[in-house]
Amino acid sequence: MAKTTCSTTLNQRNGFSLYAMPNPWLDIPLTDYERHMALPQVGQANLIADRLAALLATHRPSSLAIIGCAGGNGFERLAAFGLERVVGVDINPHYLEAARTRFASSLPGLELVTADIQSSAMLFEPVEFVYAALLFEYVDPMRAMISLRRHCRPGGVLATVIQLPHASLAAVSPSPYVSLHALGSTLRLVAADELRAHGEQAGFHYTACSTLVSPGGKEFALQTFCA
Repeated sequence: MAKTTCSTTLNQRNGFSLYAMPNPWLDIPLTDYERHMALPQVGQANLIADRLAALLATHRPSSLAIIGCAGGNGFERLAAFGLERVVGVDINPHYLEAARTRFASSLPGLELVTADIQSSAMLFEPVEFVYAALLFEYVDPMRAMISLRRHCRPGGVLATVIQLPHASLAAVSPSPYVSLHALGSTLRLVAADELRAHGEQAGFHYTACSTLVSPGGKEFALQTFCA
């Protein structure tokens, strides 16, 4: 479900440096993460995959990078779009091995890169379309935006999905998968207008914003930028 406006509620970062902290994603089993995201009261796996498919149908790029790809959520939709290159980036190598096992045969142009997107290094050759969903909550947004601009071709598109604050719902949804509890201490919500400012400072041109609503009632901002 999509609406046409975005929340601009500002968050307080309190001087917390995400870049210097141990990364909890290295210790969360992929099965826990995927089962959590698929819970009916969460419903974020389908939201992310559905929006990616809709964006690809609109923009029709020849090359795509999915940042924070985990085990390949949404990869099952990609064969229909005739992509010449698909790059999956994640900090957890075990997630990428699962993605390779699942999708290497159906996506012959698949490249999988174990990396922290906050790095100043060149991680892969630039692509026409970059998709970063539920990433900025766990990274330094300015560092990440600078890196994403480096990996997006001139004239290419960056699409981001960020979680918006909610008056009554916890930032990390309650879950029977206890390993996900570690995310609560590192997750920091980023306001839509803050992310827009970071994107523009990194050299992107802001193009659009809409609000998505998950089955669990949480709201997410979908923003697009042009390189």
